[in-house]
Amino acid sequence: MLLRLNGINGIVALFGKDDVIPRLVFALKSISHRAKYGYKIITEDKCIKDLSDLDKIKSNMAIGCCLSKASNDIVAIHGKVYHPEGFDLSKRLEDVFEDIERAPEILSKLDAEFTFAGIYNNSLIYGRDPLGIKPLYFSKESGTLGLASEMKALKLIGFKNIERVQPGSIHKFSMKDEKSLIFYRIKADLKLKISMDEASDKVLEILSESIRRRVKGLDRVAIGFSGGLDSSLLALITSKLAKVTLLSVYTEGSKDEYAVKSAKSLGLELDKLQVDAKQLRDRINLIQNLIESDKVMDLAIGIGINLSAKRCSEIGCDALLLGQLADELFGGYAKYVRALKDMGEEFAEDMMLKDIIEAHKNNFERDEKASSPYTEIRLPYANIDLVKYALSLPLSLKIDPLNDQRKLVLREAAIKAGLPKDIVLKRKKAFQYSSGLQKLLVSFAKG
Repeated sequence: MLLRLNGINGIVALFGKDDVIPRLVFALKSISHRAKYGYKIITEDKCIKDLSDLDKIKSNMAIGCCLSKASNDIVAIHGKVYHPEGFDLSKRLEDVFEDIERAPEILSKLDAEFTFAGIYNNSLIYGRDPLGIKPLYFSKESGTLGLASEMKALKLIGFKNIERVQPGSIHKFSMKDEKSLIFYRIKADLKLKISMDEASDKVLEILSESIRRRVKGLDRVAIGFSGGLDSSLLALITSKLAKVTLLSVYTEGSKDEYAVKSAKSLGLELDKLQVDAKQLRDRINLIQNLIESDKVMDLAIGIGINLSAKRCSEIGCDALLLGQLADELFGGYAKYVRALKDMGEEFAEDMMLKDIIEAHKNNFERDEKASSPYTEIRLPYANIDLVKYALSLPLSLKIDPLNDQRKLVLREAAIKAGLPKDIVLKRKKAFQYSSGLQKLLVSFAKG
């Protein structure tokens, strides 16, 4: 029997030799900020929505869910499939659970973001999308397997050696044996011989389709907006598909005028969120707990995304779009130019590939957790088709080291989309610096 969970915003699962229900409930409540509509707990033969009824059952294997919407479905998926349209992931997982060797055939070609966990034939089966956009952690200690969307849920119930579930992987665990399979591995094994004109056309086509898929069915969306290339291109394309509100987070004295000027050029509504020292002081412990990191850069970005997600929910937007992964795909960081000059093309390309592969732990997990109490984030650049295409492009279409120019092909695509040239040519400045949040955090830490 396959039991599944749907409409959820977080997962905790346990499988051991003894009753796991009390520990599962304790762990679930540690991530209650994800549970807007309460919880579900699934065992092999029961689905319980009222936690007060848990004293009636005992089980050595169970999946707990934080519900993101009122739902009677039983589907173990945190996330969604954007393409193919109409693809029923929960139904197709039945085939995968019967034989995980089918995972590459069924899961590798999806434009999707997901983690999943299911109970099938006395086994706990779980996995994660190829880019790792949704977080999932695991630990195996003292004969018990634990899974959770946040590390704190596992730490709270005694797990110590906690690891990330590898993106693009599926795992089957039972008391008799274990089996793991990589169903998709990100790699750069083909370089196209292609002109800038052809490449920029294709980048614009794939990105536009990615955005269309992510806003389909939504009436109003918010976009985390700095006024730079990545977020402005998102805003321009998205504004043709849905009502858009731009959200700019800044501190006093930061360069928020870039966002104001770009929003005016695009003719779009801009909601400015100013952060002062008191707001930062009041929120820093909350953000640190949410994103499970105390690094200054992570805190700065996490605060910005958390405040944007909160505002997104307050004004009735259906999702928050962010420009994450554009820099890794198209050579947006200055370090890539330095690597190309100092170490050569192969070294620079390997650095960019590594950053794409590790984006789940460097960016996606932090951002998803920061937004989790309020709304879902959607990342149009983090589209597996765009990733594959970007990796196939020669570095010369991304970086010009002689003139210190970056993201060449994306800038050309933006011009073709109709983005004003002053925005297209604007130099990259990371959000944590342009917003002034990192500077404020550092000064706050110094007292």
